[in-house]
Amino acid sequence: MKKPPYRVYRKKKEEKPPVHIPEKIDTPEAEQLVDDLYKIGNYLLTHWKKIAAALGVIFIIGGSYLGYVWYQSSIELKASQIVDEGLFRLEEGKEKEAVKLFSKAEKNYPEAPSTLIGKFLKGKIEKENSEFTFLIEKNRYLTSSPSKSSLIAIYIENGKLAEAENIISRMKRDEDWTYPEALYDGIIIALKKGNREKAMELLEILKGDYKNLPITTLAERLLE
Repeated sequence: MKKPPYRVYRKKKEEKPPVHIPEKIDTPEAEQLVDDLYKIGNYLLTHWKKIAAALGVIFIIGGSYLGYVWYQSSIELKASQIVDEGLFRLEEGKEKEAVKLFSKAEKNYPEAPSTLIGKFLKGKIEKENSEFTFLIEKNRYLTSSPSKSSLIAIYIENGKLAEAENIISRMKRDEDWTYPEALYDGIIIALKKGNREKAMELLEILKGDYKNLPITTLAERLLE
């Protein structure tokens, strides 16, 4: 009996992909790149001490700045807590307690933004010129402008019209956000001096630049 034929299956050999060997780069641009890299490496090796010292200085300055920012933030946080408590006392009608808290913030954290607000409110309660003068000199956007207006109001109330006019003359429309109020105060001063023409000039400025503000309506009624 014949044996059936058998096929022999041979495992195919795995063919590895051919390795591509890049051709030698020999161009002026490549030579220039290699030369530049060599110069950079040589410079780093030669001046590594100076570079390390410069990096150390940068790290020290950066760390000091971050520490300063953190310190200022912590001061503002503490000052704001005291001033906020003072505001609650003020809402309750306890002005003396509020003033004590504002004074506490001023004593412990004099440069914090919240302290400057507390100082302003303290000046409004006590009608103390020195508080407003201090804030004006600080030239802070949030407190300097209203301090000028508050000081002008005090001078007008006390009949010191020349001092009030002096402050108004130094106020600028693009810097002081209470400038419309200064114009209104100027109208009051002009009327007190009997200079209705000057008052009308200031009213026209108010109507032209700030026609939608309530203070402009008040000024119009004042000159009816």
